[in-house]
Amino acid sequence: MSHSPVNALPLDQVLLDQTGMHQRLHHASLLDSGLLGSGLMHQALHLATSAQLTWTQAPTQDSADSPHTESGDTAQARIILNRLFQDYNGAFAVRLWNGSMIEIGEGTPAFTVCLEQATALRNMVWFNDPKHLAEAYFAGDIEVLGDFHAAMQLREYFEALSLPLHEKLALVFRALTLASDTPLSDVQTSSAQTTHTHSSQPSLSPASLALSYEDMPDDFYQCWLDEQMLHSCAYFSGQTRDLAQAQCFQLDLICQKLKLQHGDVLLDIGCGWGGLACWAAKHYGVFVHGITKNPEQYAYAVKQVQRQGLEHLVKIELVSDAYALPASGSFDKAVCISIADHMGEESMSAYLDKVYELLKPCGVFLMHAISNEEHAMRDASTEFINRQLYPLGALTTFPQLLQHIDTAKFDVFHVEGLRRHYVMTLHQWLAGLEANHQTVASMVGERVYRMWRLYLTASAIQFEQGVTGIHQIVATRR
Repeated sequence: MSHSPVNALPLDQVLLDQTGMHQRLHHASLLDSGLLGSGLMHQALHLATSAQLTWTQAPTQDSADSPHTESGDTAQARIILNRLFQDYNGAFAVRLWNGSMIEIGEGTPAFTVCLEQATALRNMVWFNDPKHLAEAYFAGDIEVLGDFHAAMQLREYFEALSLPLHEKLALVFRALTLASDTPLSDVQTSSAQTTHTHSSQPSLSPASLALSYEDMPDDFYQCWLDEQMLHSCAYFSGQTRDLAQAQCFQLDLICQKLKLQHGDVLLDIGCGWGGLACWAAKHYGVFVHGITKNPEQYAYAVKQVQRQGLEHLVKIELVSDAYALPASGSFDKAVCISIADHMGEESMSAYLDKVYELLKPCGVFLMHAISNEEHAMRDASTEFINRQLYPLGALTTFPQLLQHIDTAKFDVFHVEGLRRHYVMTLHQWLAGLEANHQTVASMVGERVYRMWRLYLTASAIQFEQGVTGIHQIVATRR
């Protein structure tokens, strides 16, 4: 195996002359799109043709594979990728749209990024925000083979990547020489849409990127949740790695922390498919009033109640809003553990006030609360992911959450951090989702499958890093 030397190549030796550059920019509609005004264009061409850049060539199999002899697209892509990932600590491979393979870094590649179209590489050069990479993956312009979890670390690298203007423009100009994915007549439109200044970047519709918890059919969740259909954090005790067992252990733990006694009346807020409601009634002899805003969950939960013969103990109510709590009632205990029913900070105070009103004096309330860690670094990637995972509002910090609880006249007497357990829960969910890829894709479409796969992975990474946390809080009404 031979290694290509590190060469310092002047840009005027590797880029086309200014006349040719103007022609390419015209075909890509950059001059007309507003990316580069006449003054900035003049400056860009001056920088691009006068700067001296050092391009580090990656190791190649043999001299026939070097950028000097390989196909034009592959040679240009190699130079672009080597510069983009010059400081990346790790190893992965890139498969181009023409089938060529390029290895990045030293060692065995942990994953392969498949760029199905040249447009995907062009956008990687110009955009470094996570939503464009996410959209490219959702749309099928980018595929990931191998360790998807490791591949997700690229989002942090891209966000931290900051190239000098002349280098970025040089890479953009190189990217424009790549084979078009569409006829030339369509290039002006596609290029104008994907190469804008920061002030005129195309805004991706939040609806096209956000998860939809409510619109997914029950069969979708059955592919990756446990038998109890619990969309909440499990509790992995000892050496337990089985999701179903961990969820059952969590159900028992919740009931014990609530100090449920025979004859108690329990309010289950966001009861989902009725797993906790049926468990508490069956094993602890309590009366349960469960509420959900999802019609499919409601129908499923009612059937579970009937199947287990618990109609005399469990009532499931369909409400218009997740926080449309019963107008009246007197409950001994209340619980809210559903991840899908996360609320934003703006709604927290009114929600807790309502729970307070429904509980008897000294009544016990248990909740699972997801929060941002107070001192954790939160970048644009984190904020973007959180907006999709928790669309009802921004996450609060844990101290702020405790303040809300105190203001609502609850006394917290027990708190347990579940971050480690939720990481394991997310990995189990992800494994189930990936194992049922074809079934899920045929049910809800490949795009929706990819959205859930990416967001579950991103969420697991954030909890692993301590950026986001989850706590089980038990409090009593004053």
